[in-house]
Amino acid sequence: MPTAVKQSAKQTAIDAATQQFITCKQASEILTISEISVRRFLTQKKLRRFKCGSRTLLRLSEVLALVREAS
Repeated sequence: MPTAVKQSAKQTAIDAATQQFITCKQASEILTISEISVRRFLTQKKLRRFKCGSRTLLRLSEVLALVREAS
């Protein structure tokens, strides 16, 4: 594998690891809506879910983007 590709893949992995993830409950507090509404956003594909075992996690950056969109 070329060195540039290795570095690119490594950087991508580092970027993914440094992303902050939050729970649906935390997202509901940030958005000041119910957890059910957050889950509805997941169903409507307004937010993406990431599963970690049985936990559903959301990217903080995507939740904050919804806050900015609503303002």
